[in-house]
Amino acid sequence: MRKLTVLTALLLLLPAVSQAKTLEDLLVEKGVITKSEARASNHDGSAKVYWNKGTRLDFADTGFTAKIGTQFRTRYQFIDGDGDAGAANQSSFEVNTARVVVSGTALHKEFDYKLQTDFKGGGASLKDAYLTWHTCDNSMIRMGQFKPAISRQNWTSISKQQFADRSVISDHFAIDRNQGVDAAYMVTDDVLIAAQLFNGVSNYLGTDPGASEGINSVGIDTKHTGALAVRANLMGSMDPLSEGDVEHTEDTAVNAGFAIAFSEAENVVMTNWDVVTLSADINVKSQGFSLHGEFFYQENDPDVAGGTSIDGTGFYIQAGYFVEPKTWEIAGRYGYLDCDNGAAIANNVAGMNYCTGYDDVNTVDATVNYYWWKHHLKAQMGFAHVTQGGLGGADDVDTNRWILSLSSWF
Repeated sequence: MRKLTVLTALLLLLPAVSQAKTLEDLLVEKGVITKSEARASNHDGSAKVYWNKGTRLDFADTGFTAKIGTQFRTRYQFIDGDGDAGAANQSSFEVNTARVVVSGTALHKEFDYKLQTDFKGGGASLKDAYLTWHTCDNSMIRMGQFKPAISRQNWTSISKQQFADRSVISDHFAIDRNQGVDAAYMVTDDVLIAAQLFNGVSNYLGTDPGASEGINSVGIDTKHTGALAVRANLMGSMDPLSEGDVEHTEDTAVNAGFAIAFSEAENVVMTNWDVVTLSADINVKSQGFSLHGEFFYQENDPDVAGGTSIDGTGFYIQAGYFVEPKTWEIAGRYGYLDCDNGAAIANNVAGMNYCTGYDDVNTVDATVNYYWWKHHLKAQMGFAHVTQGGLGGADDVDTNRWILSLSSWF
């Protein structure tokens, strides 16, 4: 009876507020119906199939959607190594990404999900697998396997990168996918904070292949990796997880982010380590111009009397400009990595440590990109130069790469 009274009163008020709020909005505010019920009332019962960044199936009557997408990258690469001291020369064609992504929503967007698998190399490798509960309009909880917040560039999908590869510096410090939980809260429309907790890093330094945690692995001890992150639009609005100004932003937009992660890393061969990693980034977009930069720091502190900590620092900065609106883009990037006399430890997202045995690393990249359809379909013609500085007067090692990459995201 009470709900009927409230409903009647709201119907009487409807003409006065119809320009501001819908009836469903008012019923939600009064607690008469839930948000899911309000969303359901705005849909008819017919199912829809259409394209929106993937083939979408929308079942309005049940509040369920599904999206099927693909990510594909193929390339030709020529590597000019530095003789016996560096990589060998190589001329090679490669399919380096072949992914199928299934994602969608449930209960009228109260939940969303994602499942991403890579078939590169002939096998199937699970990348992302998570379920997200949007507890209210400005907060969510996610559980499953996904990327930690360290490094904006690593968090950005490879299909939305400005260069054919991520920066060597980002690969060194970024933490690979892991299984855990993420809680995020929108403080305002422009400020997001997040806290994450993952399984630990038991195979630290890679010396005990029989004990490992991380991507596609369960926890094997009581130690974890935790991360805190904050991201904000300082001016205007942009998507920082899409590199280059493919949208041709009319008004200048500035976005910044900061993340810090702590791991108690266990290694049964050597010792235990406390690892602190932080990243800070800045992103600018304006009328075809883009600027992306990140700074990284990592401290590895052995949990043993008399142990010596190992510190690594690095940064990269890249800028691009569309010389022809929304089609031709040129971009350049510089990166630097201080290897702490060759001891700096890589998180090994890319599967190698450029610092081992070297004093520092300098990288220079250049690319010319052609966009048929924004990041959905593009060609990238790039050059990458890496100089690994020799220790104790040893010679530097220089490696050059020429890359022609074709990529699609449908």
